[in-house]
Amino acid sequence: MTDGPILVTGIGGLIGAAVLRRFVADGLPVVAMDRAPPPGLDLDRMGVPFLPHDLPDPQRWHEAIVRFGVRRVVHAGSISGPMLLGDNPARICDINLGGLMGLLDAARTHRLGRIVWFSSIMAYGERGDLVPVSEDTPLRPHTVYGATKAAGEALVHAYHAEQGVDAVALRVASCYGPGRTTACLIRTLVEDGLAGRPTPVHPAPGRSRQHIFVGDVVTAIRAALDTPSLPRRAYNIGPGRTQTIEEIVAEVGQAVPGVRLALDPQGLAWNTFGLGALSIDAASRDLGFAPSTSIAAGAVATRDWVQQRGAA
Repeated sequence: MTDGPILVTGIGGLIGAAVLRRFVADGLPVVAMDRAPPPGLDLDRMGVPFLPHDLPDPQRWHEAIVRFGVRRVVHAGSISGPMLLGDNPARICDINLGGLMGLLDAARTHRLGRIVWFSSIMAYGERGDLVPVSEDTPLRPHTVYGATKAAGEALVHAYHAEQGVDAVALRVASCYGPGRTTACLIRTLVEDGLAGRPTPVHPAPGRSRQHIFVGDVVTAIRAALDTPSLPRRAYNIGPGRTQTIEEIVAEVGQAVPGVRLALDPQGLAWNTFGLGALSIDAASRDLGFAPSTSIAAGAVATRDWVQQRGAA
């Protein structure tokens, strides 16, 4: 079930692009998919075939599998957060759930190997306390985006239990790093620090911050794809603890000395959560997952990317 190319979707996004680069560097055969080829990736030079796919279009899955001999899939293509399409919730469901359902059914038809799909910390919703949450904590999403992740996990479980589809969901915390273009505290701190201006940030009392570098997420993805047998269908992927805004600013300041914080009720409020730290005990046990990139090191990589974008 592991022979043949790996289909990586959403290569224009933060996680999909990072997965593509890592897999190519590791010498794995890859097929790329997104709405259009992203300008920042030279797929021809990388030797990666590309197939456009405007989700949900279920027939595209069958075409990719048959045409390229795909055996495994990393499905990172989706609406990537609650800050997007807030005025069109039906489209969020169409892309996130319709796309996943088409993939799972294609995997059933063609008897694919492992499917890695991305849930989110947003599937938990607002808990009202900061008690750590494990994978067994009930999902109570409070956004349509989060609901598509919780519902997608239910599909992953059901297709596995009833149809034998080998799929797993990764509940990822606030992922940052080179390539993230949606609202991001760490990138904004870097950009403002380089420009010599303070970053207005919402104080967010009673909420947590849980940032994980994209490289550590890709390491978890590789383990989820390759581990022969998984006892769970969903895993938390995050730093394993909460981070204070003071800690984050101090770490980012090591990469960009000009970083300054301005607490402001009207400031950036994204990337905070009304729940405690995602427990990563299960991912550590089953996937060998241990995040190793400090915020300072992640901020250096983000800084270099921001500066390259500005020079392009």
